[in-house]
Amino acid sequence: MSNSGINQKMVEDGLRGLGLKEGDLVFFHSNLASLAAARELVKLPNTGADLIIDAFCAVVGSRGTVAAPTLTATYVEGMGPSGKVFDPKETPSRVGSITDLFWRRPNAVRSHHPTHCVAAIGGRAAEYTAGHELVATFAWDSPYGRTVQWDGYICYFGTSTNTNTHIHAVEQWMEMPYLENQEALVRGASGAVLRCKTYGSPPGPRDFYRKNTSLVHELLAASGIWKQAKVGQATVTLMKARDFFSVVFRGIIAKPDLLLNQASDPWTDIYRQKTIDFVRSRWGVAAV
Repeated sequence: MSNSGINQKMVEDGLRGLGLKEGDLVFFHSNLASLAAARELVKLPNTGADLIIDAFCAVVGSRGTVAAPTLTATYVEGMGPSGKVFDPKETPSRVGSITDLFWRRPNAVRSHHPTHCVAAIGGRAAEYTAGHELVATFAWDSPYGRTVQWDGYICYFGTSTNTNTHIHAVEQWMEMPYLENQEALVRGASGAVLRCKTYGSPPGPRDFYRKNTSLVHELLAASGIWKQAKVGQATVTLMKARDFFSVVFRGIIAKPDLLLNQASDPWTDIYRQKTIDFVRSRWGVAAV
C-alpha cells in the first residue's frame, strides 16, 4: 500500500465487485482527480494513473482487453478541436491524463482514426483497434462497434455519461441526419501535413454533454443496467455495452431529440425537427 492509502488492490477489488472478470473486454472513461484528494494523489507514481491502468489490466488478465478513448485535437480549424496534427505515435490524447499515459504504454495499440482514436491493451488489442481509419468514426466495424459485438463493458471511473463516446456510436448506427463529414490534419509517411476526410463526425451542442446529469443519463440510471461502487472517492459505474445500446436506441425511438440540446440554439433549431421526422419515418412512433 502506498503512503496515500490508495493502492492497486483496492481498485482491483472494486472492479471485481462490480462484476468485471478475467477475459472481459472493458472500455473505460476516467477522471483521475476523482480517485482521491490531490495531496494524496501526488504521493503516487504519475499521481495514481498507473495503478488504475494496472488494476484494469490485472482484473481482465492476458486474455482480456482494456480499451480507452484517446481523442485528439486534429480537426481542420473551425470544424472541431484543432491545433494538432495526427500521428498515432505522437499526438496526445485530449481526454485526460490516464488516457494519455495509457496509449503510450509499450504494449498498447492505438487506432489510426485521426480525431476519435482509441487505444487497447490485452489479448485482442490489435484486432480491436484494426482498420479504424478505413471506416466512419463510430461505424459498426470500428472499435466502438466491437465493444458491442464482443459483448464488452463500458465503465465510468469517476466520470459520467457526458464522457461516453459510445453514445455517438448509437447515433452513427441509427444514421442520424446531423452527423457530418469533416476534415482532419494527419502527418503522412513523408512527414508532410495532409488533410483527410472523416465520416460521421458529431457536431453541435448536446444535452448529454451536461456534466452532472442529462436526459439520457437519467434514462440509463433508471434502466437498472449498471452497477456502481465507490473506489477511493471515485464513483465507478459498469454496464454491458449491449444493454447500453438497447436502452439508448429505444430511448431515441421514444424521444427522437433525446440527445439534442433541450433548449433553443441555432444548430439545434435546424436539426431538431429533422431528427424527429427522420426517426419517426425510419422506426415509427413509440408506444406511450
